[in-house]
Amino acid sequence: MFYRILITIIAVSICLSSFAVDLSAQEKEDDKRLEITGYLGTVQHFYMLFVGLGLEYFLSPRVSVDVEINYLPHIAFVNIPRNKIKQAPWDWTEIFSMAQDKYRLLWDINFLFYLKLSELKRAEGLYFTIGTGYMYDRMQATDIHLKTLEQYKYGYGQLHYQIGFGVGYKLYIKEDWALRILYKIHNPPDELMTRRLTLGLSYRF
Repeated sequence: MFYRILITIIAVSICLSSFAVDLSAQEKEDDKRLEITGYLGTVQHFYMLFVGLGLEYFLSPRVSVDVEINYLPHIAFVNIPRNKIKQAPWDWTEIFSMAQDKYRLLWDINFLFYLKLSELKRAEGLYFTIGTGYMYDRMQATDIHLKTLEQYKYGYGQLHYQIGFGVGYKLYIKEDWALRILYKIHNPPDELMTRRLTLGLSYRF
């Protein structure tokens, strides 16, 4: 499975490289390789907001390593038991109301492919990204049984290997400040695929 994933990443990287612009000249000019970014976005089915802070190191204009921490604020929703989903109308006394706080840590190696450059020395414009890394989720939640009003508090953490791919747009508004928008999918080998749409403000130093 690991080798299939690795071969897929390499193959897609080669294909995208044929459409991407040559950044070798810019790479020699730029000595600032660290970039910090504040994020505001939506995740999963795009009704859950999150805030995030990321630190990205550019090995080259095409390759970066980044670490990002996200916080999903307190949310509440109704959770229908799996064995009751198809048995409508439901017995509402068996449905749990759930509130949770969620923290997420992402570590990625990214391969970046820009389709357009501005006159600035750094790459900007429309780009594609594909890479791999790890995703750690930490959740703290409270379940409430609506019939008895009993509460159950619990928390757990999960670590997943994942592949990330997406498309974004980056625009420098000053020499070291940039606005970015990114749609990215993190796809671990299970049912926990995450789709994210984020707006960010970056500073290069």
